[in-house]
Amino acid sequence: MRVNVALVAAVGASCALADAQDGNETHRVVFMANDDPVCYWEMGLSCDLNEAVNNLRLGVVDKCELPVPVPIDNYVEDLRRNKYDNAAKTEASQEPFIQITSARRGGTTVQSTKKTAWYQYGTNPKLVQSEIAFDAPGLYDLEIVANDYVGEVSCIGCVAILDEFRPRYGTAGTCPAALTTPQTLTKTTLTAFQAHDTAYTAFTKDSNVVNNANSGVNCGTLNVDRFSKRKIFYENENVCYTSCFDDATLLTNVAKLKTTPFTVSTTTAYSLQTPYATMEPLLNEKCTWCCKKKRTLKEMVTLYACPTDYENEYPDTPDADCKSGTGIPNTCSIDVCLQAKGADVITASVSIKDTIQTASNGVLNALPSKPAGSDATKNVYYSIPCTTFDRTNINCRYTVKLSQLLDVTNPFATTFPAPTAELTKSKDYVFWRYNTDGTNFVKWDPLSDTAIAFTDASTTINLEAWTACGRAYSTSFSVNLFLHSTLACSKFDAMWSVMEKPGVQGSEGTYCAYGGSDFAVLKLDMKVADVLLQTDSTVTGTYTGVKCDIMVKPTGGSDTQVVTIVDSTATTISKNYGVELVNNPTTAQKTTGVVHCKFTRTPRTNILALAGAVTATDTNTIDCSHTFTITDCDKPELAVGTVQDVCADRCAGDSAPGVLEACGGSIVTSSATNTILKPSTELTCCSKCTQALSCKAVGTTDVKRCEPPRPAFLLSQSVNAEKDGLWREMAAALLGATTMVAVAALIVVKHRADVAARAAEAQYAYSLLLA
Repeated sequence: MRVNVALVAAVGASCALADAQDGNETHRVVFMANDDPVCYWEMGLSCDLNEAVNNLRLGVVDKCELPVPVPIDNYVEDLRRNKYDNAAKTEASQEPFIQITSARRGGTTVQSTKKTAWYQYGTNPKLVQSEIAFDAPGLYDLEIVANDYVGEVSCIGCVAILDEFRPRYGTAGTCPAALTTPQTLTKTTLTAFQAHDTAYTAFTKDSNVVNNANSGVNCGTLNVDRFSKRKIFYENENVCYTSCFDDATLLTNVAKLKTTPFTVSTTTAYSLQTPYATMEPLLNEKCTWCCKKKRTLKEMVTLYACPTDYENEYPDTPDADCKSGTGIPNTCSIDVCLQAKGADVITASVSIKDTIQTASNGVLNALPSKPAGSDATKNVYYSIPCTTFDRTNINCRYTVKLSQLLDVTNPFATTFPAPTAELTKSKDYVFWRYNTDGTNFVKWDPLSDTAIAFTDASTTINLEAWTACGRAYSTSFSVNLFLHSTLACSKFDAMWSVMEKPGVQGSEGTYCAYGGSDFAVLKLDMKVADVLLQTDSTVTGTYTGVKCDIMVKPTGGSDTQVVTIVDSTATTISKNYGVELVNNPTTAQKTTGVVHCKFTRTPRTNILALAGAVTATDTNTIDCSHTFTITDCDKPELAVGTVQDVCADRCAGDSAPGVLEACGGSIVTSSATNTILKPSTELTCCSKCTQALSCKAVGTTDVKRCEPPRPAFLLSQSVNAEKDGLWREMAAALLGATTMVAVAALIVVKHRADVAARAAEAQYAYSLLLA
């Protein structure tokens, strides 16, 4: 109940009187027999509907206890039984009596109390008042009438009945607690998410909404207060007013997984050649199954208000506002996602067939000693009836299908909720691709494939099983070919190595260029005995010599003209080469080097017998090759300075080698068409820098590069690389001091992200910045 400042007006002061008795603001209607007085109730009265059931009644204490004007009379009031009162003095059949009337503005129903005896009203007015009920929000016109035998007086008023009970959820369950999201799609998580969705639906359904009658209509902001959205595999989020995780939706999702990710499309950002790192997250995102639902209970509420002056017209009804309650259970939401990745859908694997393992072990056992790391369960070993590898000779290759080498399994993952009808069709959901030695990928169907011709000593097969949700499995194995004679290249690859900085190695078969430089140090440790393998059944003849050439090109680019780097008759060779990353005409992401060596011998006069009586094309020479890939593993770095301050920029384009560039030893470089071996004469380093560069050996090799003098305060870095942070602060401070008068510029320098190499890079960055 709300009561504003009391104001009672009397019309005809000689006929009606409003006074105060006993200090209480109790307004009394004084009846005077010769007049027809009219008075007004207090202004600004209101009562609240604040319960689920609208049982608000006039006069109820603490509910709607209004200051109803009190009728008085000098004759019929005095607790007397008047002529037409009933025996109990509660009602009267005609005057004199008291009666209260209520009518909701805009409504058609009028409520009135009984014709109440003056005695009854005088002894229990609130009981009489409680016959007036307010069952809906709005403005109610009130009137109390009192009469005696000769006259009548009335007092009119207004009360605003306000709806203060807001809609809320009932006791049919509870709003489900938030789940961790996203979660992997499994049988268990799907069941849990179905229960989660069901609990939300049960809690937020209309039958569980509690509100009082005659309230305002439901309301809310679209996509804020109420929404129901779902995202399934390979689709965008859309409206869904059904269950998110039902069986029908599962079937829809699974059906979408029969689409290969290797098809080129204008709507996808991936294809057969897309690398794993790019394609995997894209497909993972495609296979998300999400449900977002929310319902906040609000209703339109009108703030009715009675006039502030009964003499004026009633104000217009204010516009209704959309409101929700506070401190009540009136909102519930869920926002969950299931995600499937390749291995969540399919458990794929391959293994080398038992028959192939047996054949491979036969080859390994026929060798003087088994190659280090050889394992017939993981790789394939095959002997060809040749003394050299010759791609043009059909006898010197191993032609076989992958399906002849491998046993394949690809069932659904045991935890994946695959539909029963699809359990035997898992192969329809797996898409294979492979490449050889990192070349382009090729689609592979284990049930219908073509043969591959292996012609190299060792070929690595990179095999991947994909689903529409991502990669399910990957493996690699090598097919190793062995020659049937005393000449063999089986150990040739091991003769070549790339010297990388301690603690810093490349990845996936790619070597790093030496830290800070644009070349890699390629080391040759050759023992001819490793090529001229002697067994009890073969002869070696007399070793004549070896000649090696190298080709350097951008990885995946066109071959260049080779250059000879070894021409020797020595039986052991230990040699280092600086192989520059390609830069003419452009740089490249990776540089591939291919080394070919031709070993010759003077054969014995007897004819060598070859396995299988296959006629060899050449028993006196053998060509061995080794392919390696190098790349720049240093990361760029931004430093504040001016271009003129940077030594590397001063020396850019100079014919003399610049900072950390090769200046001596056997240096291999390349152009667009040729691979070039630079003269071994030591070069003079660029002299355009303030700090003089000097040509120094790289480690213990004879390959040299131009290095700046090492500042004394940096010497401790080689002892304790963990002090790298101190050097950086000192270098930054020194750099700031030297560039205070210069225009600030961002200079890109390289920085190796490796703790063990930081001291050297610190010197490098220092030399670049302090020219």
